[in-house]
Amino acid sequence: MFITATMATEPTSEQAKSVRFLPFQSIADPSFWLDHNSKKLNDLKLSEEGVPLWGYFGVSNAGMKNASSTGDASSLNVLPEMRFHVSDAAIRRNEAIRTCGKIYSLNTVESFKKCDKNKFLNEANLPSLLSCCGVQSGKNGRNDDKDVDPNIGLIPSTCITYCDLKSNMTVYWFAFPALTPRPGCGIAYSSESSSPQCYISQVWGAEKCRELSKSFHRFRIEQERQFSKDESTVWCPPFFILLEDPMECLPMNKQTYDSLTDAEKQQIIFGFVDPSSTPRSSIDDGTDGNALAVGWTLRNLVAYTSLRLGLGGSNVKFLSFRPTFLRRISNSETSELDSCVNGDDDVAGETDSDESLLLDVKIPLASDYQWPSNDATLADQNENSLKYRCVGWELNKKNKPGPRSVDLRPLVSPSHLARQANDLNLRLMKWRALPSLDVDRLSELKVLVLGAGTLGCSVARTLLGWGVRNITFVDSGRVSYSNPVRQSLFGIEDCRDGGKYKAVAAAESLSAIAGPDVKAEGVVLTIPMPGHSFGGGKDGATEIELVRKDVERLHELFERSDAVFLLTDTRESRWLPTVMALATDKPLINSALGLDTWLVMRHGPSSALLSSTVKTPDTKKLGCYFCSDIVAPENSTRDRTLDQQCTVTRPGLAPIAASMATELMIAMFHHPLRNCAPAPERKDGNANTYTPVDDGSSGSSSALGLLPHQIRGTVVTYTMMTPTVPAFPSCTACSERVVEEYKKSRFEFVKCVCCDLDGSYLEAVSGLAQFREEAARKLDEYMDWDDVECDD
Repeated sequence: MFITATMATEPTSEQAKSVRFLPFQSIADPSFWLDHNSKKLNDLKLSEEGVPLWGYFGVSNAGMKNASSTGDASSLNVLPEMRFHVSDAAIRRNEAIRTCGKIYSLNTVESFKKCDKNKFLNEANLPSLLSCCGVQSGKNGRNDDKDVDPNIGLIPSTCITYCDLKSNMTVYWFAFPALTPRPGCGIAYSSESSSPQCYISQVWGAEKCRELSKSFHRFRIEQERQFSKDESTVWCPPFFILLEDPMECLPMNKQTYDSLTDAEKQQIIFGFVDPSSTPRSSIDDGTDGNALAVGWTLRNLVAYTSLRLGLGGSNVKFLSFRPTFLRRISNSETSELDSCVNGDDDVAGETDSDESLLLDVKIPLASDYQWPSNDATLADQNENSLKYRCVGWELNKKNKPGPRSVDLRPLVSPSHLARQANDLNLRLMKWRALPSLDVDRLSELKVLVLGAGTLGCSVARTLLGWGVRNITFVDSGRVSYSNPVRQSLFGIEDCRDGGKYKAVAAAESLSAIAGPDVKAEGVVLTIPMPGHSFGGGKDGATEIELVRKDVERLHELFERSDAVFLLTDTRESRWLPTVMALATDKPLINSALGLDTWLVMRHGPSSALLSSTVKTPDTKKLGCYFCSDIVAPENSTRDRTLDQQCTVTRPGLAPIAASMATELMIAMFHHPLRNCAPAPERKDGNANTYTPVDDGSSGSSSALGLLPHQIRGTVVTYTMMTPTVPAFPSCTACSERVVEEYKKSRFEFVKCVCCDLDGSYLEAVSGLAQFREEAARKLDEYMDWDDVECDD
C-alpha cells in the first residue's frame, strides 16, 4: 500500500511525477496494552488527556536483500514497522530511531466512534509540528527565536484508544502525522532532472558509498556522545545534513544550515534514515516510471525545508539512506571515536548502503501548506493552526481507514484475569465515587477470622469483594449437613465422611472462588474458654500440652495479622481473643447474633496504644464485648437444651451483620488513627439520638464515613442504633490488670481462668469482685439512710 502526494491533475509525460510514500504500520506488544490498561484503570481513570507514547523503528533492508536473493515475492513492499513498547528510561536503543507522541484513552466506545478523527489529529499534532517548522500564531507566522529539534518534532505519533476493562478488549487507532500541502499542490520529483530517483551506487560508486557509511557512523557516535550526557529522546538521529566534498554528516537543524557557506549550500543533501526498502528485483533501475516508494518520514522533512529553511519552490536533493542494518554503538566507541571509524574493517552493516537512493524533489512553497478555511467565522482569526492540515491515520487490516482491536484474554494468565476482574469494581470506585480508597493497602491486609461458621463465611466473602487476599480461618469444628444452606463456603461434598474441618474447607473454597492469587489458610485449633476445664482426666498432661500449643499458635496468628474478626458461637469463646487483641495491639471487630437482633462492635485499643496515638487528654477508651457484664464469663453450654446450645437465628441476620462488620473494618483502615479513632458524638448532645450524621467534621470521620463503636440492629422493627460504651475499668477481658497478667504468664494465666469453674479467679484479678463488694456496700449505705429518713 502506497500513499502518493498527488498533483491537482494526473501528470503528463512533461510533468513531474509525484513522490510515493510508504506509511508505517504499528506493532504494539501485548505488554504495551496490558500496561496501558493498567494505567487507565489506576492512574488515568476518567481523564482523556494524552499521556506520553514512545515508539521506535529501524532499517529493514537486510530482510529485503534476502527476499531479493531468494525471490520471495511475499516479502516485497512490506510496510515499515513502528514498534510501541512500555517505556523504560534505562533502555537506550541507539541502533533505532525513537518517536514520541501521545496516546489518548477515551472513556466510552461511543465517544471513540463519534470522534472526528481528522480534527482530532490536527488539534493534537499541528501545534508541535508547526512549532518545529518555525510557524506560529502571529503577524509574520514564524518563530525564529526557538529552534525545536527536528529529530524529535518531525516524527510524531498519536493513538486513540478505548479500553474495555471488563472484557480485556482494546480498540485503538494509530496515526503518524505529517503536514500535507493543500489540494492542487503536492510533493513531486523535479521535472528538470533526468534521474530524479536513482541508486547512489550507480552515481557515486562503491568507494564513495563506503565513505558515506563511515561518515554516518562517525556522526552517530558524535551524537551518542552528546546525547548520553542528558536525557534526550533522540537515539539514532533520523535526519542529517550531508556534504559531499569532503564527505561529512552534520546535525539537521536551522542553526547548522545557516552556518553553511553559499558553496556548501549548493552541494547540500538532506538525508533521512529510510525504514522502507524495496529489493532491486522489483524494479528495473529506479528511474522513469518505476520510482520506488520512500519512507513516510520524508513528508515532514520536506515541510521543514519549505517552512523552516525557506527552500520552497526550489529543487532539493534528498538521500534515502538505507543501510543493511544499524548496529548498537557501545560506550567504548564513544570514547575511541577515531579507531572505531577509521579502521580497516567495515562499519558493520552501515558499509553496505548501495540500496540507498538519491532523490531530486521539487519543494512545495510555504503557501502551498496553507489550506483555505471552510468556516467563515474563522476568516478574520489569525491562527495558523487553522490553515494547515495533517494526514497519517493508519489503515486497518482490510486496507481501509479504520481502527483495530486486540483481545488480551488469551495473552494473560487466568490468575491475572481473576485478580483484575476482582479488583475492577474497587478500581472504578477510585475514578469518581471514592478517590481516596486505598485498594493497594486492602490487598496487603492480613486478616484473621475466628470462627468459620455462618458469620465467618459471610465475612470472608465480603472481604474478597473489598480486595482482601490474605485470610486465615480458625475453627475446630467440622462441616455438617445442616451447614451448607446457611454457610456460603461449604457444599454437600464437604459433609461426607464425617465432614471436613470448617477452617480448611473455607480456605479451599475461597481459593476456588477467587483464584490462586488469594492466600487462604485454615488452622484447626480449639480456643480455650473460661469455665471449660481441661487436664483433669487420665490423659491430663497430654491435654494440657495440646491446649498450650493452641494458645501459643493462636497468639502467633494474632501477632502476624493486621485485623481480627471475632465470630465464634459462644460468649466465653470470645474472652481469650479479646485479651490477645489488647496484648498484641491488634484491631478486633466483634459480631454476634440473636434470634432477630445482631451486634457489631469494634473493641477499643489498649491504654498504652491510645495514649501514644491520640494526644487529646480527654479521649476515652472504648469498651469491649464484656464491658457491660458484672460477672465473669462461664460455660454457657452446661445444662442447656439443643435449641439453647445452637445459634438459633433468622437466616437473613448473618449476611447483614457480616456486611456491617466488614464495612466497619474497611472504614477503620481508612481513618488516620485506625482503631484508635474516637466514636462519633451523639447528634445535638441528645442521649436518645443514636444515629449520627457525617458532615466530615467529626474526629470519627473516615474516607468511607463515620466509625461508630457499636452497631445494634433488629429485624423486628428494621432499625439500627449506634451506641458508644466506654471501657469498664474492672472488665474481665479488657481491663489493664487482666491484660498485664496474660502478658506476664500467658498460658498459666489462661489455664487458671479456664479451670476455675465459678469465675471467681478472673473476677478477683480484674477487680470485678471488689467492685461488686463496693457496689453492695454503697447500696447498703443508701438503704440504711433511706430507712432513717422514713423513721423521721
